[in-house]
Amino acid sequence: MLNPRPCVPRLLSAVARCHKPYSTSIKSLEDLAKLKSLDDVDPDLVRKLINERTNELNSQAELAMLKQMQSQENQQQQQALKKFVRPMWIFLLMSSFFYLTGHYIWWKLEYDEREIELHKQVQALRQELDSAIAAKHSGKEPALSGAGAKKPKRWYLAWLW
Repeated sequence: MLNPRPCVPRLLSAVARCHKPYSTSIKSLEDLAKLKSLDDVDPDLVRKLINERTNELNSQAELAMLKQMQSQENQQQQQALKKFVRPMWIFLLMSSFFYLTGHYIWWKLEYDEREIELHKQVQALRQELDSAIAAKHSGKEPALSGAGAKKPKRWYLAWLW
């Protein structure tokens, strides 16, 4: 008996795989739907077309799910932001109120202090004026005019000379 070579069965199986008695004009599932019967269609082709369409649908579903998750995340961020907007405004208003109140009190104290200083200065000048007036009425020379013995120039002489 003749022993077949080991490469011959492989060659026969390769030829059998290459030779397809089925129709290959089918490119999509829509082409399959147009056929009356699936008897002449290669089951591997049907499986491949179904897998391709399933992959397309899965990728579309994943994209839709990602968009939905992204929109939900944006809504959650906006809601989280809304939770902090009102307290932030309240904090800003309260802090500005307290700052302005403190600043007003500080200005008021500074004003009062300056007013007391000026009042003391006015009192000192008033006393000096009163003493000068009293000295003038009593006939004495005022204490202010230490070098006042010289007569001042008349104003019209300054224009002429």
